[in-house]
Amino acid sequence: MKRKHDDNVLPPAYEGVERQLMAVFYSGVYVTNADIAQVGKKLGLDLPLKDRMALLKQLMRHAHDNGQKTQLMQGFIELLQKRAQEYQQLAQAFPQAAPILGQMMQKARATAMLLQREMRSNTYE
Repeated sequence: MKRKHDDNVLPPAYEGVERQLMAVFYSGVYVTNADIAQVGKKLGLDLPLKDRMALLKQLMRHAHDNGQKTQLMQGFIELLQKRAQEYQQLAQAFPQAAPILGQMMQKARATAMLLQREMRSNTYE
């Protein structure tokens, strides 16, 4: 009997990444469903705009099944770096908001570094 593929179950290598990306408290960035769909396009996957968590799980499953972990991580790294730049521009334009934006910028950069480490990690662990 064939076992049905469950899209809600992520490979263990992606579990920490999923939690980090989806929580603004940790990543400093709100990742929208449109952001996830955009990263999916870079991997050749056309995702419908639906629940963020479902999209992210589908995208991560696709990347795992097709050996595209590096491309997936790079897509999110680029998104985080872009948002960090936007925060920096906002902090310069609105100095009173700089302390809060600085924290968000730091979290976005830290998450990008985490993804870079994940990108270099062994895919067979």
